[in-house]
Amino acid sequence: MESNLKICFTGICLILVALHCQANQPRQLECWHCSSETIGAEDFCDVTFDEDNIPKPEVMKEHNISVLRNCSSTTHSEHERPVCRKTVEEINGKTITKRFCYYTNKSDSLEHCMEEPTENNVKRIFCQDCLADQCNGSGQQLATWLSQLLPLALANAVRF
Repeated sequence: MESNLKICFTGICLILVALHCQANQPRQLECWHCSSETIGAEDFCDVTFDEDNIPKPEVMKEHNISVLRNCSSTTHSEHERPVCRKTVEEINGKTITKRFCYYTNKSDSLEHCMEEPTENNVKRIFCQDCLADQCNGSGQQLATWLSQLLPLALANAVRF
């Protein structure tokens, strides 16, 4: 009986140690990870994000699509933070939407990515960082994106 009690006590101690270690791990941010130019992702990873159109797991495996990613910085820098990023860019005349994990300076605002330089053949239409799990879908960002796109659309309409 005493032997069983020792085994039970040891088991409880091990579980408590494991839970303590897990609780002390830094929380990982979970972000959507996709591109509208990836075959199989164009139905859900466009400007609007449609979670209902994400393919079944076997189709995702066939196309090597991993839609959710845990963002964990390997540098553990006190100056950087992981963010979920959504970009809409025109690349060589084609509009491409991307969602991914990104690392920014902690001192940068979440709107800073609109100010970051792009390559010569890339025209950034929209870019936004956020700090909540899966926040780089559509949701609240759609209104922000539309407010940024409207002046661009009006400027193009005036040109014609």
